Amino acid sequence: SPELGSVPPGEFIPVAERVGLINRLTLPLLSKALEAATSWPAGMRLSFNLSAHDCSSEDAVQQIVELIKSSRFDPTCLDLEITETAAIKDLPQTQRTISRLRELGCGISLDDFGTGYSSLSHIHALSLTKLKVDRTFVTNIQVNPASFKIVKSLVALCQDMQLECIVEGVETAAELDALKNLGCAWAQGYLFCKPMHASEISAWLESK
Repeated sequence: SPELGSVPPGEFIPVAERVGLINRLTLPLLSKALEAATSWPAGMRLSFNLSAHDCSSEDAVQQIVELIKSSRFDPTCLDLEITETAAIKDLPQTQRTISRLRELGCGISLDDFGTGYSSLSHIHALSLTKLKVDRTFVTNIQVNPASFKIVKSLVALCQDMQLECIVEGVETAAELDALKNLGCAWAQGYLFCKPMHASEISAWLESK
């Protein structure tokens, strides 16, 4: 913005949701993401966040499905992330949404788990493939017994429910070591990489 400068998603997405504009962002952003990801190595996964509106609208879901089908990206390598708010806003519709997306082969992640209002009954009712543990439980987990026990319980829950567990917000090697000791297999955060422009991804991958 010429007035505000760079505005991060954490700030503009809640505003777009409040003023009812979020539905105008999903399709163009998903289209750009799918197109950019077609140049990635085979089997590399793409994650994309859906809003509560996307999950609660039959029309929105239909448009998303059609866009995925028409793209050149393999839908079995696409993970669509939903929030706890979306899950409880209209559970029956969210179930139908997830079912349609799973039929395409897409993975479904419940984002920021542990900070909202989801109960175990909601998790059981949704055909999820992944749980993403919120970063609030990760910061300094190596010296925070409460966080350590919470993440340990969530990892065990995922194992029992045959869900992949992805821990968000890992920023230090000490945090990563603590998570490895808990048996965590997947993590994301600034320790691995900070956000980058799509045009920079290929060079970054080649450097690894």
